[in-house]
Formats: sequence, C-alpha cells, structure tokens
Amino acid sequence: MHFLVNGPALLVKPDSSTVPANTRVSFFCRADGNPIPTIVWRKNGEPINDGRYSTRTLTNGLSTLRIEPVLSSDNDLIISCTADNGVGSPIKAEAKLKVLVESSLPPGFPEIEAHPVLKSVEQGRTAYVTCKVKGDPRPRVLWLRDMMPIDIRSNSRYSVSTLGNPGALMIQQAREDDQGKYECVARNEHGVVHSKAAHIYVKG
Repeated sequence: MHFLVNGPALLVKPDSSTVPANTRVSFFCRADGNPIPTIVWRKNGEPINDGRYSTRTLTNGLSTLRIEPVLSSDNDLIISCTADNGVGSPIKAEAKLKVLVESSLPPGFPEIEAHPVLKSVEQGRTAYVTCKVKGDPRPRVLWLRDMMPIDIRSNSRYSVSTLGNPGALMIQQAREDDQGKYECVARNEHGVVHSKAAHIYVKG
C-alpha cells in the first residue's frame, strides 16, 4: 500500500473583523493535508494564554478561535492560524481585529433584532431557530452550533430563510445530533456581531 502524504493547505482562512467592544468574535480556520494538520492560533505572533480566548478544533481540521468578551484593548490585534502536519512547511493565515466602542459604530453596522431562544423539538419534526438581522448593506448570516460554523450547503435538512424572517434557521427532520448551543452571526462591510446563544434540545 502506498499512502499519499501531502503538506498542509488552508481551506478556510480567518476573516478580519470589526466588532463592538464587550461583545464576542469568532475566527475560523480549516486545514487539509495528510496527515490532517494541527492548527495553532496566535495573537500578535505570541502563544495565547488568556481566559477570554477559547479554541475548538474538529477532527476534519476545522478550528474556531473565540474571544469573549472582546475589549477595547484588543483593537488592532493580529490573529493568526498556522497549520502544520510535519510534511513540507507550515502555512499561516492572518486576520486583523478592530474594536469599536458602541457610540462610534457606523450607520448600517449589523444588528441582531431577534435572538435565538431556548427550544425543545421532537425528533423528526421541523425546528425553527429565530434570528432577525438588520444592517445596510443587508448582513450575511452565519449560524454556529457549539461555536462551530454550520455548513448549510452540505446539509439538505438545514436552510436559512431570506424572506419574512431573514436569518432564521430551519432544521427539518430534527435528530439528536442537531442538539446544541446555537447562535447567529451577522456580517457586512462595516463589521460583525453575534447573537445571544440558545440551546436547542431534541427529544426522542
């Protein structure tokens, strides 16, 4: 047997983000390679040792860095993710964090008008998770479950409404593995804002 070994590649790179102070922010990074690379997050090139920062990495190489709460002193921080699997050179991607005080947010900055709420749904039924966003231009909505982005395109049971209640998440034929802590993230050219998080429970 001959196994193909290849160096790391970054499929998802962290996005530079502008956020209001005292909110939270998530950066995402996904690496591919054989073996699957490990991902290391740094701030301003230094290892992260701060209780406000948490990371979570899945076996498919997708990793999240969460800062909560974001402080004004985090302004101009450079966040980087480095992927390394011992084959070839490690690769790195960087993103910048801008922090604005609430009173200086530009007009059109994304806002969450309705947050997800705690919900319990029966297995096999359809679950609706609320999220209503506004902003100009209209923000794109990303959904997170347990801090990780949900790939709506690759899961036919999940869809995000564009009409009526733009941003709401519909989960068809709910299953136990849909359970978790959901939040929606609204982003436009001005910045990014997270909703409050709400647990969705699926009853058998």
